Amino acid sequence: MDVFRRAALAVAFLTTAAGTVFAQAGRGPSARWVGQDGKDFVGPHNRFEPSDVQDVHIAIAGLDPRREVKLIDVLSTERKHNQWQYNAIEPFAWKAAFVREQGSPRGDLYIEPGDYTGPRKYDLTIRYDDGREHKLSLMGKQVDSTLRTAAAAMKAAWVGQDGRDAVGPGPGVGPDGLADACIRLSGLSKKVDVRAVRIDGPSGTKWESHINPEMLPACELRLDPSKPGEGDLFFQPTRDLDGGPLAVRILYTNDTGDRASIAAGKFDPRRKAAEPPAPTVVVAEAQVKWLGQDGGNDPGDVHVAVTGVDVPRDLVAATLADGSIGSWSFRVGGDDPFRNASGWVGTDPMIVKPGGRAGTLDVFFPPIRDEAGASFSLRLIARDGRSTVIRFPGGSCDPALRHPAPAASRSEAKPGDDLQALVDQAGTVSLAAGTYRLVKPLVLNRPVVLTASQGATLVFSQPAGSPPWTTALKIHHGRTTLSGLSIRFEGPIRWDDKVGYGPAVIGTSDDRDPDPIRHSRKWGIVLSKLDVEGPPSTDPSKWVDSVGMFRFTHADGGRVEGCTLLGGSVQFFNGPWSFVDNTFRGAPAKTMSAAAISGRYIHDVLVRKNRVKGEPSGKLWRFFALGAAGKDVIVEDNVVEGVGEIDGDGVPRVNAPEIMLTESYRVGYEGAVRSVSPDGRLIRVGERQGDVPIRAGWTVAILTGPAAGTYRRLLQPIDDTTLLLDEPIPKETGVVSIVDGLTGIRFSGNSVDIRGSSTSYGLVLPGNQFGTVVERNRFMGGATGMAAGACASEQPVHWGWSHCPAIGVLIRGNTFEDACEGLTLGVQHDPKHVKSNAGRVYMSATVEDNVVRWTDAFLRRVAADRESGKRPLVGIALGEQHSRDPSELRVQAARNTLDAPAGRKLGPSFLVRAADLNGKPARDETLSLPGER
Repeated sequence: MDVFRRAALAVAFLTTAAGTVFAQAGRGPSARWVGQDGKDFVGPHNRFEPSDVQDVHIAIAGLDPRREVKLIDVLSTERKHNQWQYNAIEPFAWKAAFVREQGSPRGDLYIEPGDYTGPRKYDLTIRYDDGREHKLSLMGKQVDSTLRTAAAAMKAAWVGQDGRDAVGPGPGVGPDGLADACIRLSGLSKKVDVRAVRIDGPSGTKWESHINPEMLPACELRLDPSKPGEGDLFFQPTRDLDGGPLAVRILYTNDTGDRASIAAGKFDPRRKAAEPPAPTVVVAEAQVKWLGQDGGNDPGDVHVAVTGVDVPRDLVAATLADGSIGSWSFRVGGDDPFRNASGWVGTDPMIVKPGGRAGTLDVFFPPIRDEAGASFSLRLIARDGRSTVIRFPGGSCDPALRHPAPAASRSEAKPGDDLQALVDQAGTVSLAAGTYRLVKPLVLNRPVVLTASQGATLVFSQPAGSPPWTTALKIHHGRTTLSGLSIRFEGPIRWDDKVGYGPAVIGTSDDRDPDPIRHSRKWGIVLSKLDVEGPPSTDPSKWVDSVGMFRFTHADGGRVEGCTLLGGSVQFFNGPWSFVDNTFRGAPAKTMSAAAISGRYIHDVLVRKNRVKGEPSGKLWRFFALGAAGKDVIVEDNVVEGVGEIDGDGVPRVNAPEIMLTESYRVGYEGAVRSVSPDGRLIRVGERQGDVPIRAGWTVAILTGPAAGTYRRLLQPIDDTTLLLDEPIPKETGVVSIVDGLTGIRFSGNSVDIRGSSTSYGLVLPGNQFGTVVERNRFMGGATGMAAGACASEQPVHWGWSHCPAIGVLIRGNTFEDACEGLTLGVQHDPKHVKSNAGRVYMSATVEDNVVRWTDAFLRRVAADRESGKRPLVGIALGEQHSRDPSELRVQAARNTLDAPAGRKLGPSFLVRAADLNGKPARDETLSLPGER
């Protein structure tokens, strides 16, 4: 039964009458059930605030006029346990309101309707200020937990077709190029989120938003950020509804509801949605010479010389993108068509100068990565909006050259010297062996090389009364190197826990530092051969978070190599970064670290040959975590042991079961392609959902049409709806999803041992994955070796609005050993939270040459759970049970095998819950991997 059927009885208006009075024998108060009569004082919580739902009114009579009422407790345990209190003494009781004139024998008690709506008994306790109590019972009648007050009631007005396009005629999300019908809603709850919207029209027509389990045609509510409680509801009828009745029902997340009825106006189902004129884009040939960082402009800028191009005489702007992460823009200024280009707001600046003769240009831009192998596109924009695009290959460069090098001066230091004075003066400071005691953070205010002989240790202690520290050692500039040092702590350290991304032993400029140093960019940071132990727990009686190890905020790139680390996370952003040949020992005793290495919005990252083995006295939850977006990330040849959830270790659980994790949950646009240029590289789409601009380097996932299950890269957004792609797209393409996700991600040759855990996952890849490669890894133990899928989207519109695509995933040559599930792939579904869908490909993958291995010792250990059906073994599982369309997941599988002892009763080695497997849709099929005996 769908959410609206379940709520149908509750949405109807209920009339209440006086109930039966049950009073204590003898003199004392009595109670009368009045019901829901329009008042609203309290809500379903312990705060004294209204909920827009009519309270239940209980009239109290027979009160002692000489005494104040200090407490009223209402308890009902039939069918559902609910408790309300006036002057609450129980913190989890819902708040009740009591209205009484001073000295009156009467009063009015108001409570929020409970979770159970049927008639039931209510036990009341009334306590006076002298301690006397009266107990009585009252038989209540039906209540309606969705009955809103008159002031909060929703209102609807017909807007009709105003040219906007949010949905199509089917259950899928996104526009289709036709103008929708629009209903303006007001009086929506300002306190509670919408769970679903249903429109009932003439002749049984229906539209539904959110989960939409019946797969009805979609409608979509867009709230008005400038007018709380108002919004536009879009839907697309297939015929004229002129004069037909429409009933709009809203279901909120607290199971309350709203409804309103209106008459539809005229509607033309063939009317096109409004769209701006198509821009003119010409792809031109030119000769481009990569001159590198030749000093022709600002230090470190790349110089590109362009010849043989028809430069617009009225050039007003130019844009440049490297096809991955970098984008730059140039404006002449004034009123030009580029001024509102949202996809280029905040990009790095560049310089475009006319060359020495006609048809030549000199372009200078500050690099953010090594651009060797990049595919650049330069767009020249004329005042009338015409664009000329030139494509050319990138070349080598080093963004660290944008910073000055350390000074040539050199100092030798010995224990007892003033290190702060030395690093403030010399370009290189070399430490002799010994102990260097510091009672305040060491701040590197200039580019410096701080290097040490073997046995040089910085020991930090904090005097009483000192302000909290954000770091023990702070880096303010790029091209700074720390090499060969050991770092230790003595005594308690008070840390500034409110600094952005938390305190750390070594950190770059943070939000406690003034501008401009706070936001200055920093490349070329090197931390080499350090031996760092974070401070011990300040409270060994309980588990606490460990202090961060390295925190690279407001930093862009560098290297961490050959270090031995005991402490919290290494947090980083941007790129390029490399983390090579490090030993991570986990967290200090009785402390927890979220991850050894954790990055957000990163690019050009190498994580190679690290050894991770968490010490048992502390807890390291993850090895590697990547959040939000990532480009060109390699995680290879790492060895991970003793990390994550271990059965019976006594550590309080947190939401971190994945040893390696990449997650990206945002969609920029999903909907129809309105047009495709003759060469297939230029497409027009509808209005994007949400307020995040679509930018160069994003990915276009093809969900329907002949190329469904593949993707293209966005070279440049020409305007908000016109996009230039790296490769052609078929003109028959129907629906696409455009996201800033994870591209060029590779996990290769890693060994992850989580034997001893029945809840951890070796590797989890939830959504917005494009071309991800997982090969030659060995996953041992845990609940699941690897899980990947198209997860529910967090943005835009609302959580679960659609799915984040996972396209072109390659899983090859891996070993999944002694896990309850070796490999699982699927498009996420949840009948209570995630959008139902059909007809779109949200995931495509190749699964080949993998081995599922179940050892004899493992099979003996899990035999009881397996035989009882509590936790059956599965080698490879494709799809999810609640999928409405197996073709949403396309998998090519070949040469996967099972290695298990002969003669044992095993679980299904290959289970297809719902998937298109090797070109054939399948559901609930149990297959056998070769090698099963």
